[in-house]
Amino acid sequence: MENLAPEIMKEVLSQDIAKFKRYVMEINSEEFSEYSEEKLFSLYIFSVLDNMNALKIVKNKCINSGKLSSKKFNEFIYLSMKYVDKINIGKWSWYEINELNIPIEEVKSTTLTYTIL
Repeated sequence: MENLAPEIMKEVLSQDIAKFKRYVMEINSEEFSEYSEEKLFSLYIFSVLDNMNALKIVKNKCINSGKLSSKKFNEFIYLSMKYVDKINIGKWSWYEINELNIPIEEVKSTTLTYTIL
């Protein structure tokens, strides 16, 4: 079975993620000590998306490792960017609200997508 891009990225970027974890723990150990590894990885990805130079470095590390193709990396980053955008806008489909357990307080508007066959 093929590994998913995030799992490969966690392996390739393990040292960087560990440094990031130490950094956020120095900032606010009380808050971040309760974060799961998945939540810390998401926070790491969100912070990388805020800095294009960091994104370029992360992409080069992942691609140069030979474990992740450029296409798979780009797909994952695109989905992550879309998710961040949805968080900022607060526009979710009812399916996303249900499946991702989005708190109703964070929903500013909803969408429905219909496909006519």
